[in-house]
Amino acid sequence: MVRSILGLFGKSPFGPLQEHMVKVNECVDQVPLLFDALLAEDNEAVHRISGLLSGLEHEADELKNSIRAHLPNSIFLPVDRGDLLLLLGNQDAIADQCEDLGILLTMRDLKVPDTLRDPLRDLLEKAVSPARECNRLMDQLDELVEASFGGPEAEKVNGIIDNLGRLEHHCDRAQWQFARDVFNIEGELTAGELWMFLKLGRTLGDLANRAESVGKRLQLMLRI
Repeated sequence: MVRSILGLFGKSPFGPLQEHMVKVNECVDQVPLLFDALLAEDNEAVHRISGLLSGLEHEADELKNSIRAHLPNSIFLPVDRGDLLLLLGNQDAIADQCEDLGILLTMRDLKVPDTLRDPLRDLLEKAVSPARECNRLMDQLDELVEASFGGPEAEKVNGIIDNLGRLEHHCDRAQWQFARDVFNIEGELTAGELWMFLKLGRTLGDLANRAESVGKRLQLMLRI
């Protein structure tokens, strides 16, 4: 892994972070499957996917730590080493949030009432979209480096970052709507179920927040 990471630095300062983002995206890809299992009331699958998520998050952590240990001094990089490390941390927080969702859904078996199924699906879609947009954002960075952080490539990256903000805002609205829907049936839920659904909504919302933070950090870092 170390040799691979060191080789990536010669091509682009973002090469290792792009490799890390691929692993983070593997975590993101498991989240809809996790909720498919929840809505199907397949608790065995929920636990299996949660375990897979924890394994992928651990791999992302190991890659993050290896990148930190072998990141060259800033004198050899066109961007500041500290900025790269902050961006790496923002990316890793997405994987952490995915793992948190898996762990949360293994705390107790949860049956989703019919009235919450569509709001939950809507919130899930809006939470995952910004995280996937981050992967698209990182894919653009090689071209941005080649363009010396300016021109049409910078405008394209800025456009993706702006879209991240819009997607996160849509998720915020879906999160609050989900909370209203939960409170609308509060009398039908136990105290534990109420806590679980509200926590689930907040954790999904935080997934979108972490994704938006990647865009904000990159925008500050590149001054674009």
